[in-house]
Amino acid sequence: MPRFSLRIVVVALVLGFAAEAAAQGRVRGVVRDRDGNGVEGAAVSAESLVSQASQTAVTDGQGRFTFIGLNRGEWLFVIDADGFEPVQGFVGIRSSGPATRVTFTMDRDLFNPPAPESGVLAGLKASDLVAALDEADAQFDAGEYEAAIERYRDVLDEAPAMTSLHLNIGHAFLAQERPEEARAAFRLALDADPENAEAQAALNGLD
Repeated sequence: MPRFSLRIVVVALVLGFAAEAAAQGRVRGVVRDRDGNGVEGAAVSAESLVSQASQTAVTDGQGRFTFIGLNRGEWLFVIDADGFEPVQGFVGIRSSGPATRVTFTMDRDLFNPPAPESGVLAGLKASDLVAALDEADAQFDAGEYEAAIERYRDVLDEAPAMTSLHLNIGHAFLAQERPEEARAAFRLALDADPENAEAQAALNGLD
C-alpha cells in the first residue's frame, strides 16, 4: 500500500474514534439521603432503553458517581444501598456538550436499617441477625439440636453481647440428654447476667 494511502487510513481511523467518543455522553451524579448527606457505597446501574448497553458504578464517600461513554438516548438508572429503599429514574443522555448532572434522593428502609457503626452490634445488620436466629430456632423446633447449637454459636461469634443465646444452647443440650454441657452453657449465661432468673432456674434444675 502506498505511504500516502496508509496515512489516509490512519487519519480516518483516528477521526472515526474521535467522532464515536464525541457521540457518547457523560453523567455526573450524586446520591443523597433525605437530610442531604451523600450515600456512600450505593450501587448505581444504568441500562439503555434503546440498546443492550449497561454500566454500573459505586458512589464514593460523598455519594458521587460518574459514567462515561453512554450512548445518546433514554437510560434507566437504578440505585440500591444498604439500609435504603431502592430508587430508580429515567435520564436523557446528550451526545455532546457538558456532562448530564443528576441527583437521586433515597429514603431510609425502616424495616432493613443499616448496620450500626457503634455499640455492641456495630457492623451487624439486624435483618441478618434475625434471619440467623430464625434459622437456629427452626432447627431447634425440628429437633435438629446439633445444627441449632452450631447456628447459635455462629451468632454469638458475630455478636458476643447476645449472651442469652447460651440459654438456647443449654436447652438444646438438655434435649440431647447432655446435662454437663447444658450446665456449662447455663453457667455462661449466668456469668454474663447474674440476675438472669431463667439461667439460675435451669442450673437449679440440674442440681
